[in-house]
Amino acid sequence: MTGGPKPKRIAADFLIVGGGIAGYQTALDLLPLGSVALASRGSISSGSSYYAQGGLAIPWGFDRDAIDSHVEDTIRAGAGLCDEERVRLLIEDAEEAFATLVSYGVPFDRNEKGEILFTREAAHSRPRIVHAGGDKTGSLILKTLAQNVHGHERFTFLTPYRLTRLLKGRDGRVAGGLFMDETGEEWLEIVAKATIMATGGFSALFARTTNPPSQVGDAAAVCHRAGAELERLAFTQFHPTVLDLPGEAPFLLTEALRGEGGHVVNEAGERILFRYHPDGELAPRDVVSRALWLEARAHPESALYLSVTHLPALYLKERFPQVFNHCLSVGIDLSRDRAPIRPAAHFQMGGIKSDMEGRTSLPGLYAVGEVASTRVHGANRLASNSLLEALVMGHRVVHGIVSDRIGDGALGLVSEEERDVPRVIPTLPPGQVTMKMVQNILWEKAGIVRFLSLVQSGREEIRGYLSRMREGPVTTEGVLLWNALELSREIFDDLLVAPRVGANFFLDESPENAGSPVREIEKG
Repeated sequence: MTGGPKPKRIAADFLIVGGGIAGYQTALDLLPLGSVALASRGSISSGSSYYAQGGLAIPWGFDRDAIDSHVEDTIRAGAGLCDEERVRLLIEDAEEAFATLVSYGVPFDRNEKGEILFTREAAHSRPRIVHAGGDKTGSLILKTLAQNVHGHERFTFLTPYRLTRLLKGRDGRVAGGLFMDETGEEWLEIVAKATIMATGGFSALFARTTNPPSQVGDAAAVCHRAGAELERLAFTQFHPTVLDLPGEAPFLLTEALRGEGGHVVNEAGERILFRYHPDGELAPRDVVSRALWLEARAHPESALYLSVTHLPALYLKERFPQVFNHCLSVGIDLSRDRAPIRPAAHFQMGGIKSDMEGRTSLPGLYAVGEVASTRVHGANRLASNSLLEALVMGHRVVHGIVSDRIGDGALGLVSEEERDVPRVIPTLPPGQVTMKMVQNILWEKAGIVRFLSLVQSGREEIRGYLSRMREGPVTTEGVLLWNALELSREIFDDLLVAPRVGANFFLDESPENAGSPVREIEKG
């Protein structure tokens, strides 16, 4: 139901929703073509890009052997469910993406001779990860991109605004979006020739997550409501080494700590991962996360730890300043103390279905970065391929827009009804369901190891809430909950039809009848 006040109206050639690395890279490439409006829920530090610690995976040398090796590692980590042709396109474009970052001034770490430094991370067969500021790669890349965009006469930055509806022109094409601010009182309409989703994933829909609280996938839900196809929502990556302290928010302990020699140990100091995979600490993330889940289940009285105490203290402080200082702030000196760990939801391989130039099932709508499902990650993501995807696809989506001749057209004519601010939305009476309740359902019934009975139970629980929703007042919390429930329904539906491998691993029909940890991990 509509009929509320008319929103403030802004027009631009291109609308980008989301202010992470994918959004800013796209903006940089679009600015020579026309005006760009970027709408974000907050500052550049409010999304996941800013906190990316590990680095950028590139096939260093950029010859056939380096590219083939990177492609093979990506497909192997993805449980064979990657689109090989698309993976190759991604990795073949890495050289240009890296060179562009260097030209912008990203301060990648180098040795005393000025040579780029590399590290190795889990599931990589060789060192190919470049990093900046030790473990501050994401923030330094994002700051550099933003500095090259802000101040441009064609660029407009709009925050804090949250997408609530896609606008469509009279020709049926997506023609922008309707946004509300964090109070729910101010509304903004942005009309554009092309609309690009760069809003990140939805791992904060899980109760335990490495993501900022805003990453609950509301933009994906909005796009799906408008008709955009979603896919592969079952494929959630759980990061294995996340700091686990009572009363403290989960904090990611970068993959590079294991790549540089860190050990995962039990209470007795025994390295446990070789029981589950021959690569031990360098096994793929989904394997390590399942191993930790199974180990904790078999020995609930014993905590699990990441230990780097055998590495030089000065090296740890210089190579991992962000992680080292955070741990110190909560009473853990990584040079002397083991860090207690437990996995958490980290990254989404699925999302808005798109091709390798960002096109979605809706004309005029494009997707880039974690919000998009390009099928390059399969059932599990190879470490540090996410920043590569954000950068490469930031370039490629502009190629798609140009080839579609979007910039040549006029702004879409949006009907007055489309422009109306909604007066009511589907909602439930206060207290019947909260965001925290939804997050707990996802964590407990669609978590690290899935059980068919729990997945079915979770789906029915979410569907039950949706069936009881009735029209109610528009509030920020209400809009978020509506989106969360609708996206959760799609996740549970996908869990029951997706291949049961990799991130969608099913241990058994029931938690009580689960087999031995070693046998079950091998089944995955």
